[in-house]
Amino acid sequence: MVAPDETQTIAIMSEKTQKNEGVSFLGITVAYPRTVWGTLPYAFVCATIVLVAYLLAPHAAPARRLWLPVVVEKDGSQTLMGESRQMSFWTPSARTRDYMTKNGGTVPESSSWQAIASDEPVIQFGTLLHSDPDVFGFRRTEVWGRGRSVFKPGWWWTVNVTTNYAVAELGKAYQSFWHCSSPVFIEVVDNRGSEQ
Repeated sequence: MVAPDETQTIAIMSEKTQKNEGVSFLGITVAYPRTVWGTLPYAFVCATIVLVAYLLAPHAAPARRLWLPVVVEKDGSQTLMGESRQMSFWTPSARTRDYMTKNGGTVPESSSWQAIASDEPVIQFGTLLHSDPDVFGFRRTEVWGRGRSVFKPGWWWTVNVTTNYAVAELGKAYQSFWHCSSPVFIEVVDNRGSEQ
């Protein structure tokens, strides 16, 4: 027979053992599961947390091409060009100066570089661009528009270049050729990524 003091000791130890069979967090005690089926709710909660974190985390989408530059040979064979870039910008035309004069009939000093007498400088600028080995080619179209000055005609250029041709390089060539000190607006579109 067990003495009364030993019974109390066994009961106290049993209560401590039961209290330590769980984990407490923020004042809530969760008991450890005793069976495989008891672990399923915990596994479900953990899987749900992982799924929500995965869905909310930003994913890098694969880059896709914005356009497909294709070279078609005379026999019909096609070659898809590699990654490239298009840069578009405005230059003056021979007609620009006719729309730039103020009321007194003079062109403002800050815009005098745009007042060209013929399109010969435009042709020379195209030759300069095409002399760079990183330039595949260009096209220019006569346009009308307005930026920070009056509404006027000019040329809108689209230059196809390799991806290592820097926009700053084009800006420097532009400002050097046209002798303009104002900022140059250049639109850049990259053609990178998969063919899909």
